[in-house]
Amino acid sequence: MNDGQDWHTESYKGMDVHVTALPRPDGGWDYSVRIAQPGEDAGSASELSDRSGDDGDYPSEEAAVEAGFVKGYAMVDQLLT
Repeated sequence: MNDGQDWHTESYKGMDVHVTALPRPDGGWDYSVRIAQPGEDAGSASELSDRSGDDGDYPSEEAAVEAGFVKGYAMVDQLLT
């Protein structure tokens, strides 16, 4: 299923980390993260997902995606400990 968002995917420690940037009304950017088994569609509901949670005020889409991967890697690390 494709939910219309531009998902970026990287493999990390055997899991797929999916990140999408979300435009904010104030012109900044936020992100959403989904952690899934390899090969699962990024648009599918995931048991492990998160948003920035810090009222993300990232200046660009690229900065939001980069921050999303940092958060996603930390989520995988926590999952595997």
